[in-house]
Amino acid sequence: MKRGYQLLFAFALTSVVACNKQIDEIKPLTKITAAGELSTVEGIEAVTVGTYATMSSSFETYQQDMGESRGNNITLRNWGPPSKGTDAFFFQNSTSNVLGNSYGFYQSCYQQITNVNMLLDYTSTFDTLSLTDDQKNRFFYAKGENLFLRALAYFSLVRVYAKPYYQDKGATIGLPLKKTGNVNENPAPVAAKDIYAFIIADLQTAAQLMKAPVSKKNTYVSTAAAWALLSRVYLYMGGSVASPDKDFNQLAVTYADSVLNFTNGKYNLLQGNDYKKMFANDLSGSLGRVDPSGNKEVIFAIDNSSQLYGSSIGQMYHFDATYGTGGVFVPSADLKAQFAAADIRGGFFQLNTSTGSMETTKWLTLNYYTATRAPSLLLRLAEVYLNRAEANAKLANNDAARNDLLAIHTRAGLPASDVSNLRNDQLLPAILQERRLELAFEAHNSFDYFRNGLPLIRIAADNNGSPLTIQPDDPRVVFTIPNN
Repeated sequence: MKRGYQLLFAFALTSVVACNKQIDEIKPLTKITAAGELSTVEGIEAVTVGTYATMSSSFETYQQDMGESRGNNITLRNWGPPSKGTDAFFFQNSTSNVLGNSYGFYQSCYQQITNVNMLLDYTSTFDTLSLTDDQKNRFFYAKGENLFLRALAYFSLVRVYAKPYYQDKGATIGLPLKKTGNVNENPAPVAAKDIYAFIIADLQTAAQLMKAPVSKKNTYVSTAAAWALLSRVYLYMGGSVASPDKDFNQLAVTYADSVLNFTNGKYNLLQGNDYKKMFANDLSGSLGRVDPSGNKEVIFAIDNSSQLYGSSIGQMYHFDATYGTGGVFVPSADLKAQFAAADIRGGFFQLNTSTGSMETTKWLTLNYYTATRAPSLLLRLAEVYLNRAEANAKLANNDAARNDLLAIHTRAGLPASDVSNLRNDQLLPAILQERRLELAFEAHNSFDYFRNGLPLIRIAADNNGSPLTIQPDDPRVVFTIPNN
């Protein structure tokens, strides 16, 4: 295979392994070839690491914007007019590069997809016969990683640019399904259900390939990460609260079971002080939150420690008095009022004395200027418990759903009687409420309302502080595909 496709964006392999070099010493890589970088297992691994690196800051920041700023966990710090960084919050749905984050989000996802496709194209005829057993394992694992990263990008797109699945079973034509690394190929849009089927196939294959005996930290994906994401994908396909889909909810349970029961105790819910430290203020770095590798609750996180300054998510949630910027999103009064006095999670806030506003501490880790070095916890065990609880509640497996809700609720320092005293018809609303509190500021909020067919009530600056109800079938819920 001697063709060479031009990368949509430049990244340097040398920056992955030599982050301390001066920027002007790093030569951008604009092309990769089967005869060059991808002719060895080491080269394939290096290019894969490069794809991980592109997710830091841009991809993860857009995820935050789409997931949280359209929800009711935050309000806007009233210090300026609507801008590109607050596009989703204001439901502007701009297709312009300069007016909204939709353009950058869409572009970053397809850049990730095309990079993965390019690697898969080049390695489809890779000769594995001459490899050692160790090299074969690493080759297949890297292929699995790339399939996962492609699936993650497509899932991120389909939940923004397609209707919630329950509304039309994915029949609406939505996104282009790009399967090659050829940048000149512009495939026609396909139905959302075809995108979902592609995501599922990629994740199922990735899960099998990453069973190869390769040891990696949780800042790289794994079989458990593929299972966890499959659980989330099927939950999104699992119908509304009013009309759940039995088959898809059962699959959400099955893949959650896989994570919880078939990973040999690798993952556990953190308890007590360990749980408090996971999201405590770590501006000084003394808690070590910057490195999630020792955290047994984290299944997959984006590592922001190796970036020059960190992730720009920092400017969303934290105002830096030295530079007079940041803190665009402020935890809403409505969210803060939901935490009981004994709830550990109510302690994941602190007052910024410069603004007089409360801020979440989930992103306070070695913050500098507009950036944070806190890892983005894309998949963690608490979500898997809540996925299974929700799916089981929709299946009327009430005892199983109650047990998983109990695990999360009591871990937060709250009494078991809160859960045991619930009637069965109160169980699903309680699980969705627990999900809101547990996963706040982790890019789930708005999607959890819309995918369940529930209205979202927001009290925020974009409506002059008055309640604003966004129905799940409101046209503004589905973003318009950007121009160009």
